[in-house]
Amino acid sequence: MKWIILIGIIIISVIYWKKFHEKAYQIFIGILGDANNKTSKNLFILFKFAIYATIIVLLINIFFNDFSKLGEWGDFFGGTLNPLLTFLTFMGLLITIVLQQSELKESRKEFKRSADALFEQSLNTRKQSFESTFFQMISIHNDLVNSIDLQSKNGNLTQGRDCFNTFYTRLNKQYRDDIKNYMGGGQSDKVVLEHTYKTFWKYHQTELGHYYRYLYNVVRFVSESNYDDGPYIRLIRAQLSDQELLMLFYNSTSEYGRNFKKYIEQYALLDNMPEIRLLNSNHKDLLNKSAYGN
Repeated sequence: MKWIILIGIIIISVIYWKKFHEKAYQIFIGILGDANNKTSKNLFILFKFAIYATIIVLLINIFFNDFSKLGEWGDFFGGTLNPLLTFLTFMGLLITIVLQQSELKESRKEFKRSADALFEQSLNTRKQSFESTFFQMISIHNDLVNSIDLQSKNGNLTQGRDCFNTFYTRLNKQYRDDIKNYMGGGQSDKVVLEHTYKTFWKYHQTELGHYYRYLYNVVRFVSESNYDDGPYIRLIRAQLSDQELLMLFYNSTSEYGRNFKKYIEQYALLDNMPEIRLLNSNHKDLLNKSAYGN
């Protein structure tokens, strides 16, 4: 009778072994929560081993021992099963450790997401602060342009950006006069131009000094930020009229605009300057080609 029962158990086990294995694995992974974790798979193998060993011990004790000797059977069963139960306890400890590792892993991921979100928020706040300051500086620059005024000898008043037409006309006249006065004496065009702008600056430093210093600091502010590859330089360039660009060119080639020269060449601030209106076509070579963009 025992053998019949044993054979039946073996047959049922063979038939349902795969389904049992899959179901047990689903339950086991459901507890651990990570089917792709190598540690979880190894723990399941140990768990199966412990279950199978326990079942084998039970079957051996049931089918190969005489129940008339229950005392001996109990000693054998207890002596064999206790280590297995201890092993299962150890398995439970390992499972607890794995679960804690999974929780710590998820916590680290959450902390990283929070840190990334805070970093992104910090970058956005910094950019908003930069843009707020930048557009405020652009507004002040326009106010400076609008505050410029010139009065001619006959009493006519020129204000704002129109003053740069007058500035350029006066610079042009001074240059033509200096050519007549100095070129005949063998002076080079470069020396004449230096004298021209120095004379011009002497009479117009009051109107233009603040303008160039502020424009320089606006460009410098963008350059020293992390956003100089954005649209901000183009926005500065878009604020400048043709006459402003021409005057900026001659200021940067003089001793008064040497600091500004590097930014003009670095960011192609003279990209839209009407070169045909230069006092002399050769003057273009006074700056690097990068100052004129493409």
